[in-house]
Amino acid sequence: MERVSEKTAIKPPIRQPMCDDDILRLLADHQGHTIPEMAAHFRVTQTTIRSRLNRLMLKQSVTRKCTNEQTRGRGRPKHLYFITSQSADQGTT
Repeated sequence: MERVSEKTAIKPPIRQPMCDDDILRLLADHQGHTIPEMAAHFRVTQTTIRSRLNRLMLKQSVTRKCTNEQTRGRGRPKHLYFITSQSADQGTT
């Protein structure tokens, strides 16, 4: 019987958000999440979460608030993301 190397072994699937509703449900349950928090929750990259949030903001389902006290700072600004009342009223099914 052949040995399977670590590189070729099948790894268990990682839980990924199947749709935008997963993110909306998370924000409906607990308002004010950051991108790193959501990425850790769903076990995906921050880029994946960021692209989904951008799509949801275009649909006006999600809004964000800057948490940086100073507007002139170095580095990426920190934001908290919230579900909008419009999206919450429609439900997240």
